[in-house]
Amino acid sequence: MLSHLRIIECTSGLESYAGRIFAELGAEVIKLEPKGGDPARKLPPFADGVTDAGLPWLVWNAGKRSVTAIGTLLDAADILLIGEDRGGLPAYDGLAAKNPRLIEVDIRPFSEDGPYGSRPASDLTLMAMSGLLNSVGDPDRAPLNLPGEQIHALVGIQAATAALLAVYARHASGKGQRAVVSAFQSGVLANYRDPLVFDWEGRIGRRTGNQLVRGRSGVRQVWPAKDGYVTWALVDNPGMMKGMVGYMRAKGVGGELLTIDWEHILVANADQADIERWEALIEPFFLAHTKEELFKMSNDAGLGLSRIDDPDDALASPQWNHRRFWRIVDDQARGLALSLPGALFTSSIDMKPRLSPAPALGEANADFGLA
Repeated sequence: MLSHLRIIECTSGLESYAGRIFAELGAEVIKLEPKGGDPARKLPPFADGVTDAGLPWLVWNAGKRSVTAIGTLLDAADILLIGEDRGGLPAYDGLAAKNPRLIEVDIRPFSEDGPYGSRPASDLTLMAMSGLLNSVGDPDRAPLNLPGEQIHALVGIQAATAALLAVYARHASGKGQRAVVSAFQSGVLANYRDPLVFDWEGRIGRRTGNQLVRGRSGVRQVWPAKDGYVTWALVDNPGMMKGMVGYMRAKGVGGELLTIDWEHILVANADQADIERWEALIEPFFLAHTKEELFKMSNDAGLGLSRIDDPDDALASPQWNHRRFWRIVDDQARGLALSLPGALFTSSIDMKPRLSPAPALGEANADFGLA
């Protein structure tokens, strides 16, 4: 789909997700690393016997090539992705004059003209400032951060989006342009709920933990099963509620739930004490079944229940394997076979993803005459 584009990437860590998206869509992505390598290569965990890069780096940089000198590559490039540490990219003047079609996307912690300017930041501080941290965790405990440097993943997505918009605009103008993408603003965009609540109601959102708060009450969302967890909630859906109660009746359980007229009750306006009493009747039923048994019940009767998969479940998922979601990147040089997620969509245009192993340091220099 994007095989006609050449991307020069000067990023580190999960900022590299922007380039990974382009490689997934078939673009040629050339990663500039400083001498000694991208510092993010040193992030653990490491696979046994692999010393040149940790597993996170190998995943986010699959399908790319690496250079340690830029030479004249920018003269014919389509997109330049620049992270906070610039990946060893020297200061360039007159890029637009040399290559007026070049699209430059700067990935920064904050917008360059905002009140925080060039202040440094970490994933943790950006999560906190965006408000996302305030939403995660139990209300009676400290906030929880999400795993995997989510802010840097989010800004990678926004950077790829900005670059593609500029590519679209270039079809009309013939000229490139420069965009600055803020990791902080990317987090705020992801935290759409709390700003809307404050704007419309003047209320600061709070952590609700394992509750979905609607109307007067909050309902539980995550439940333990015999061998793991599932998600389900008491909701104003008569078909779902009658289906669940029907299964419980067949097992000789359910108590008060069997007597409720689910066609006419409004769960969102029920007293919290009533909801917690009903949930106490449901919990033993879930604990008596495996998550696969509950999932099958839901599929058969439309209960709105989802199984929560752990990593092994995801890798063995019959549906995902049938859809060929997992793809193996055979990294023979490192003795690894990495299972990477597949494309999130398909197209009538062949996307031809680049699935080569992440590069060894400087291995592509000779290919570009830069060795």
